[in-house]
Amino acid sequence: MNKNNLKFKLIAVAVALCVIGSYVIYQAVLFSKAEMETQFALNETVYKTIDTTAFVVRDEKFITNDVKGTTVSFAENGERVARGDTVSMVFASSEDAVSYLKISEIEKSIKHYEELSGQANLQTLNINTLNQKIDSELVDYLESRDNYDYKSAIEYANIYRDSLTGKQIATGEELDFTEELANLKNELAQLQAVKYTYTEIKSNTPGYFISGADGYEKTLDFAKIDELTPEKVEKALKSNPTAVSEDIVGRVVESFKWYIVCSVDTDDTVNLSYNKQIYVNLPYHGIEKLPVTLHKIGDRTGEKTLLILSCDLMNENLADLRLEDVQIITEEYEGYKIPNSAIRTVDGVKGVYVVRGNLLGFRKIHIVYSTDSYTLVDNPDGDSGYIKLYDKVVTKGVELYDNKLV
Repeated sequence: MNKNNLKFKLIAVAVALCVIGSYVIYQAVLFSKAEMETQFALNETVYKTIDTTAFVVRDEKFITNDVKGTTVSFAENGERVARGDTVSMVFASSEDAVSYLKISEIEKSIKHYEELSGQANLQTLNINTLNQKIDSELVDYLESRDNYDYKSAIEYANIYRDSLTGKQIATGEELDFTEELANLKNELAQLQAVKYTYTEIKSNTPGYFISGADGYEKTLDFAKIDELTPEKVEKALKSNPTAVSEDIVGRVVESFKWYIVCSVDTDDTVNLSYNKQIYVNLPYHGIEKLPVTLHKIGDRTGEKTLLILSCDLMNENLADLRLEDVQIITEEYEGYKIPNSAIRTVDGVKGVYVVRGNLLGFRKIHIVYSTDSYTLVDNPDGDSGYIKLYDKVVTKGVELYDNKLV
């Protein structure tokens, strides 16, 4: 065998070994990636709560009416009304009710188009500011929709639509609402020419209006709120609503203050103190961190302790409350929420591995709060060796070490 052939064979073997080695490394990297799972480090707030069922007690007075016909509420749930304010109207027929409501809708539409027409005279508008406003209104709409707050979603959708129209006008697009206004005014004149028969239902007392009744208004006495016991609360929670009379149009809540009452395990009340402001979540209504005051705590001598929480806020969502699952927030924590599987101990230091570029790196953690499944961590002093916001944290993987190629 001559030297050239031998040299050629050696080169061929070397090339083959390089190819095989590269393939093995490539497969190892693929295997490593296939076995690895990651998630981003994002800020989250976690609450430690007392989860229970509660009964809502209000100072409610019925509004009644014995006139037969189609009843239409003119006050929204949770709206503040004065004595003598019209809260509902009873029409002789459903057709009259629909036509009367249509008048109000058309008047609002006319006002809307007249305002849009007036925008055509505005010459100085900052387009960047308008774009930011439009983006913000779109986010408001999407958040309301995602939270199932459809009333707010409709309002934000209308505001968003008007801002888009305003931008069209501001950028020189000609929009003519003359025909639309003429049609609306003609329809309004026809409806207003008809005489409608109706009876106004007025509030006899000032307070917050709530339409209809749920049959639980008399279950617990508002005037005797401080005489409640855990047994009375438990009985109320298990009670059935009473029949609602057909002549009840709605209710007026006279007192600004209303109560959430519940019976909880005594051991859970250790960190609660009288007259302290705390927060509650009402998950089935999408209500988070409703501020309430701890009005009363029971004597804590038995397995169950009475809690009476007071609140002076009122709106449409709060007006619907009665028998509710509530979460009483006792502690609040904020940090990066990561599964416990991500936490490793290296040289006696707890931390996580993160992916930066195509390399692994170990980052220390400061534990804020921990459960059986996840841990909240943070970087208290902004040190470079700790986990940071948006780090890509390895939650599953084997043979992890600094500067490992992934």
